[in-house]
Amino acid sequence: MFTATMFASFVATTVSNPFDVVKSRVQNMPKALPGQEQMYKGMLDCFAKSVKGEGPMVLYRGFTPAFLKLAPYTTISLILTEQLSKQLLGKSAL
Repeated sequence: MFTATMFASFVATTVSNPFDVVKSRVQNMPKALPGQEQMYKGMLDCFAKSVKGEGPMVLYRGFTPAFLKLAPYTTISLILTEQLSKQLLGKSAL
């Protein structure tokens, strides 16, 4: 169970981290001055400019903290759900 939850956390972080990086960059872009263009036109523009300017690994910045945040939560919640289900219902939840 522990190995499965750690693997699930790793996969979830791997899939979601690029979206989180792009979202954060769009949210934190500086406000354009009057007469100037915004840094990014949207999520896809931010994605393209980030990868072109810094390489594809830019999408995995912050991977370790994101994984370290998600892994304990996933592990504890799934193991706790399994154990409570066995105790209260007499059968496996998963």
